[in-house]
Formats: sequence, C-alpha cells, structure tokens
Amino acid sequence: MSSAEPINATIAGEDDLPSAGRRIMRCVLTYVVLHMAAWVAVAFTAPLDDSFGQLMGIALGMMAFTGIPSVLLAVGAGLAHTRMDPVRFRCIMAFPMVLLALPAVGAIAVAEPIAFQVLAHIAFVSLMPVPLAPRRWRGPLTG
Repeated sequence: MSSAEPINATIAGEDDLPSAGRRIMRCVLTYVVLHMAAWVAVAFTAPLDDSFGQLMGIALGMMAFTGIPSVLLAVGAGLAHTRMDPVRFRCIMAFPMVLLALPAVGAIAVAEPIAFQVLAHIAFVSLMPVPLAPRRWRGPLTG
C-alpha cells in the first residue's frame, strides 16, 4: 500500500462505507442526546428550587446557545479535515468545544450546568464519527 492510496480502500470496499449524510445525522443525534443527558443530570443534582420542567426549558434554550454552534463546528471541521488522524482531530476539537460550553455559566447560579456541559462536549468529541465523510477521507498525513 502506498502512502497516496486511501486507507479506507484497504479496509472496506467503496460501497461498504457509510454515507456522509448518515454520519452527520449520527453526529447531530449524538450531540442532542448528550446535551439532554447533561441537563437531566443538572436537574437531579443541582440544589435549585426550579422544577424539572423549568430546567428542561432552560436546557432547550441552551441548545440554541451551545448546541447549534457546537454541531456546526463539528460538522464543518469534520467535512473539511480529510487527512488528519482521528485521534489528533478529536484532541484539537476538544478545546473549541469546551469554549462553546461557556454560555452555560450564565444559565443558573450554581456550578453544575457548566461542569456537565463541558463533560457533554468532551464526550461528544470522543463519540463523534470521524472521518465524517469517509469517501473523501484520504488517510492521515505521514511524516
């Protein structure tokens, strides 16, 4: 195998690769599930007088501030990087994803939202499908 040959060609046939659309949908659904799980954890651990329904309303509002930019960053970067090693890509993505969790600081007057939101973003980066467009992935750069 030469270094210019796509690594995916040796692992699976071209028809066996999942489509980019399915992987993008998996990316979005993974984020939504992790975001809601983080806010359910906030609802059960935060010492607040707010009801569970009120906290879930805050969680849906935070989806606009943290979720949409996070998913757009993940999808855009995942589609753009076609030669980066998946582990390196995840490590590089972790820092901006943690920064995108910062609006959770102003959500409630306790520390649980930011802690769980940061954990959800780190889990998302770890579980995000990489490469996002397997048919365009040319393998990691060597050297």
